[in-house]
Amino acid sequence: MKLKKLSLLAGAIAVAFSITPLAVNAQVNNKAPQRVSQAKRPPSPSELKLTQEQMKQINEILSNRSTQMQNVLTQQQRQKIQTDLKAGKNPREVFASIDLSKQQEGQLRTIALNSQKRIEAVLTTEQKNKIKKWQAEQQGQRQQQQPKK
Repeated sequence: MKLKKLSLLAGAIAVAFSITPLAVNAQVNNKAPQRVSQAKRPPSPSELKLTQEQMKQINEILSNRSTQMQNVLTQQQRQKIQTDLKAGKNPREVFASIDLSKQQEGQLRTIALNSQKRIEAVLTTEQKNKIKKWQAEQQGQRQQQQPKK
């Protein structure tokens, strides 16, 4: 359970540091390194059929989330994350190495959940369903990759 919480937290922080605004003309970079798991990427803004207004609202939410999360971390933690991620280190290992306090973990979790709720409020039912389908596929893929006991 602790690993799952850390994984979610690491993902939230990774998004906060690496998220770039959604672009109307977003194109997939085919030269990007492939992950070993070959995980399917999340639905793009065009696949979700986001409106300009939705994209603007989501970008605002993500920008605020990033700022809030960075403000929770110390300068040393922020610097270590940026340096290690730029060096190509595994994000899970990077975030496990920054030694978050229980208070920081709680604050980051709250920020991530609140921003997720705000984003969901911007989406239509159809858009939410596409994301839920992708999340279910990812969950199934993770379960298949876990070693059998």
